[in-house]
Amino acid sequence: NYDPDPGFLVSVRKLADQHNIILIFDECTSGFRQAFGGLHKVYGVDPDMAVFGKALGNGYAVTGVIGKRDIMEAAQNTFISSTFWTERIGSVAALATLDVMEKEQSWQKITETGRAITARWQALGQKYGLPLATAGVPALTGFSIKSANGLAYKTLVTQEMLAAGYLAATSVYTCTEHTPEIVDGYFAALEPIFSTIRECEDGRDVKALLKGPVAHSGFTRLN
Repeated sequence: NYDPDPGFLVSVRKLADQHNIILIFDECTSGFRQAFGGLHKVYGVDPDMAVFGKALGNGYAVTGVIGKRDIMEAAQNTFISSTFWTERIGSVAALATLDVMEKEQSWQKITETGRAITARWQALGQKYGLPLATAGVPALTGFSIKSANGLAYKTLVTQEMLAAGYLAATSVYTCTEHTPEIVDGYFAALEPIFSTIRECEDGRDVKALLKGPVAHSGFTRLN
């Protein structure tokens, strides 16, 4: 379950208000993936500021910051300089992207696709008896295999999927171009890897199957 506990965000909002704290939501990843805007619209809790990016520009570099007027006007008391001050490509791309998203209701499509992918991962985990867990909002879904060899399995997935013509790890950022046919092809390539992972859980050496180093575990390598 990716949803926050009931009342959690409401409580955060109340605490921020009680202590005169500005509440900022980072929606750079979640924005426009489950609503025409941010997840704060889904949960009904308004931040004082919210930051958007990624899906906002559909691949073009752009970041958007919104907020309450009195907070945003604080920028008038400082000076912001930029080498690319007049660059407009990202802004134009964002406006065009917003227009297309609103017309196509893209967040509904990618949420449905992500839920279908998550369900199929879970079914494969059950079929091959693997300790699989899924996480993330539907349109940014991912899976992990809870095993001492979990990172090696993640590496194996990427290696073998690349050989099959798919750039894939253990997560999917769904988009409107992920048609049912593409998803079916993805799972046709993925299932044999699950079968191999089952063999490794039963004693086969996964390290002997890898052609490179095992993937890092996020930012833990820096800590």
